Amino acid sequence: MRARRGAIAAVFAGILVLGGCAGLPIDGTFQPGDEVGADAPELRWQFTPDGPAEGASPADIVYGFLDAGESPADDWGIAREFLTDEAAAGWDPNARITIDDINERNVGEFAAAEGAANRGEADVRVTPTATVDENGRYDLSDGGVRPLEFELALVDGEWRISSAPDGVVVQSGTFASIFTSTSLVFSAPGDRLVPDVRWFPDTAELLDRIVAALVDDGPSPWLEGAVRSAFDGVDLRGVELDDDLVATVALSSEAADVGLAQRARMQTQLEQTLTPIGVQAVRMTSVGDRLAAVGDEVVSTEPDSRAIVLTDDAFGYLTAGDITPIPGLSEPIAEQFAPEGDGDDPATSIAVAPDLSHAILQTESGTLVRVHADDATWEVLSFESDWVEPSLDAFGYAWSARPDEPGQLRAWADGEPDPATVPGLGELTEISGLEVSRDGARIAITGRQENQPALVVAGIRRDDDGAPIALTAVQDVVELLDDAEDVAWVSDTIVAVTAAGEGRTIIREQQVGGTSERITAALVATEITYGNPRSRERLLGDDGFIYVRNTTQWQQAGGGAVVLATQMGAPPPAE
Repeated sequence: MRARRGAIAAVFAGILVLGGCAGLPIDGTFQPGDEVGADAPELRWQFTPDGPAEGASPADIVYGFLDAGESPADDWGIAREFLTDEAAAGWDPNARITIDDINERNVGEFAAAEGAANRGEADVRVTPTATVDENGRYDLSDGGVRPLEFELALVDGEWRISSAPDGVVVQSGTFASIFTSTSLVFSAPGDRLVPDVRWFPDTAELLDRIVAALVDDGPSPWLEGAVRSAFDGVDLRGVELDDDLVATVALSSEAADVGLAQRARMQTQLEQTLTPIGVQAVRMTSVGDRLAAVGDEVVSTEPDSRAIVLTDDAFGYLTAGDITPIPGLSEPIAEQFAPEGDGDDPATSIAVAPDLSHAILQTESGTLVRVHADDATWEVLSFESDWVEPSLDAFGYAWSARPDEPGQLRAWADGEPDPATVPGLGELTEISGLEVSRDGARIAITGRQENQPALVVAGIRRDDDGAPIALTAVQDVVELLDDAEDVAWVSDTIVAVTAAGEGRTIIREQQVGGTSERITAALVATEITYGNPRSRERLLGDDGFIYVRNTTQWQQAGGGAVVLATQMGAPPPAE
């Protein structure tokens, strides 16, 4: 089985290399890569460090051990060569991954033990930028130096480490080349699925660790209350992979007693988690018996790939330079809220419901408006002008906040004149923007923390009817270099934040639960939203043109727009 699991790691590695080289999304539907069984070194960069050199000093042994921590091959086999046999047997490299700035790494002088020249100690100081725990959860570091203590002993005349802290240290520049991100899939209200990004090394145990994290570990703490797992109360007993890449997941006896709907969601969670890494099918068993699962009802969160825009006199999908109307929405929005319409307060932002039943607008005066498609009418939610640009969620709630009330978010239910207060966000001292994810389980918020520009992502706890109750714990507080102008979920796992430059726009793509990328657009963007299957971002330039990113270039995709709208999910399939 080890060889087949190694093939899975190789397939996954190949997919990520192809995606990384082209700047393409790292999530979404699995696309077959190279043939299963292809040699892993041909697919993904691998580091093969040297083992301990003959006559190496204690400092050299510690440095070599740290370097070898970047090679997970054979369960960090090379790193274990720097340890005594006893230390190698007890050392757990998976306990914690410390990602550090190698320029700040420092090994102190070796201190021989008093009265014993054959043993001693050495301290290492590292400056973490992030850590990954044993279940693959990535957390940004809050700064500061972390000391690591090593004990060394002479073994047959050669220095070896007799005691090392569990875990490995990986420099930030190579982390993403050694570890791969994968999304564990959990459930959100409304039968939507939510990804929880985890990081694991490319080893033969990749499949085992992913399934164990999904079944036994469950969602990350910051998502507790916002998502749920169908595996609650069920334990993993093992994973096997056959030559056809069919994974058999053995579960505890409790799995045989769950209802059909829960069993169907268990199957869905496994399939949606494992298919992107090359697994062709998933079977569940309990105490040796096959668990059959009926079809599962899952609501898609994939938006229409066409841009939705407001021009001087029209509103709808922008297709080959023409506007395709949205029934019930295009006419009232164009008539009342287009610059050349009958109204005197044109829209500056628009968010459209997944089923196209309504839209939320903010106007030049700051007024918040809901437009209904069923009768082509509109109603004012608030005439006050000090709201941040609103967001719409999959349950019909319009979200906004006041910049000077960062601990309170407001959410208007459809048909309710007054907003509900959604507590739970105390990390920011000022809010400048927000957007709810298309699954409705998470929210991204920009603002300031102690006068430092920042981005936070939190879960949304809802009642059985989908009404927001409170925010969960914050996933991370991400410091930004500049004040954010706009924020958008450009994929299910990536939030993009824009900041102004001189005649350009700076974009930070932040993987929720992972790394970030800085992108420059040689244009002044006024809005950002999700892109299309070939590009994560879509920008509206101050020249009225729509731009999409093709690797490092931005291409025009239609013009004449004054507002670039966001659709909060997929419309229902046609009957």
